[in-house]
Amino acid sequence: MQKTILIVLSLTFFTFPSKAQTRFGLKGGVNLANVSITSGGVTVTPDALTSFHAGVLLESRLTERTLLQLNLLFSQKGYESQALSSKFTVNYIEIPVNLLYEVTRDFTLGGGIYAAHAINGKGVIQGKSSDYDFGTGKANRFDMGVNLIAGYEVIEGLRVSVNYTYGTANTTDNGYIKISNKVWGFSLTKLVGER
Repeated sequence: MQKTILIVLSLTFFTFPSKAQTRFGLKGGVNLANVSITSGGVTVTPDALTSFHAGVLLESRLTERTLLQLNLLFSQKGYESQALSSKFTVNYIEIPVNLLYEVTRDFTLGGGIYAAHAINGKGVIQGKSSDYDFGTGKANRFDMGVNLIAGYEVIEGLRVSVNYTYGTANTTDNGYIKISNKVWGFSLTKLVGER
């Protein structure tokens, strides 16, 4: 199922309609990443991790006011705990697909879904570092969820945006605990092409 979702999103990205008004973009920015950890009906949220994301996007006009936006990003997620002197980071390849509505010519609101695959991860606890162990009973590589996004094109071809991603997948393969990603992202995108 996870591989099927990634394949469908990838095919959508690479078979993007070329005849529509389409713009290409380079995107980068800051993540305020965190997780929710649920076990035995109790949910805790540790401290946010400041990280980053970078990648490319394609944006195609569907109607006079709606756009389809496909992203291919490197995104670092995780969390930290100052009380436990610990920090956990996971590097993902992420494919968000968003439907945007132009409230005005320069201001957009939208949302969509994302799927992501973890490349690697690292945990540091009281100065001792170890790599994530992916597999049965360990960490899951697959992540997915929903996006909300708002953007403003400050000048032609330069957009600032804020988004929130809410992970719905369990990033651990442990039946007693659920860890889900939650990320605020702040981006700058340089867009080229026909608007």
